Amino acid sequence: MTNDAHKAGAEALKALLNHAFSALGEKEYAAAAGLLTKKLMISAGQTVEIMRALRDAVGKDIFEAQLKSLTAHQARLLARRLDKTVPDLEVSTAGASCAWIRDLMDGKGPAAAPAPVTEAPAEEPAAEAPAETEAPKPASSGSYFGRKSFRTGG
Repeated sequence: MTNDAHKAGAEALKALLNHAFSALGEKEYAAAAGLLTKKLMISAGQTVEIMRALRDAVGKDIFEAQLKSLTAHQARLLARRLDKTVPDLEVSTAGASCAWIRDLMDGKGPAAAPAPVTEAPAEEPAAEAPAETEAPKPASSGSYFGRKSFRTGG
């Protein structure tokens, strides 16, 4: 499906919610819209434009509530669908993933706008610097191979 078709789907969802659920109370409307929103969030093929159209269709409050209700795995998958270049560290928790998604949708994220193509300056030949003669640091005899040592290399 194209983005136009997805946007038309969001408009159809908005019309359905306004017409079909008009007789429902506020809580029932929020529950029905939330259920549909969450199903769309966790489905494959989502883009930033589709998520914006969905947020506009159901309202920011319902959208935010459903975004916060995603599991860490679901939020990470959605962030990766919206931005294929997201670093794993940036989406390591549900909160971080949701923040990344919000930034993308608000146009603040790195993938929200295409990076300008600039030509790299030609490197000037460096003056002859003395070669580094420092030997690598030997590992201590009681090295701890826990999380920190793998992360920092020391």
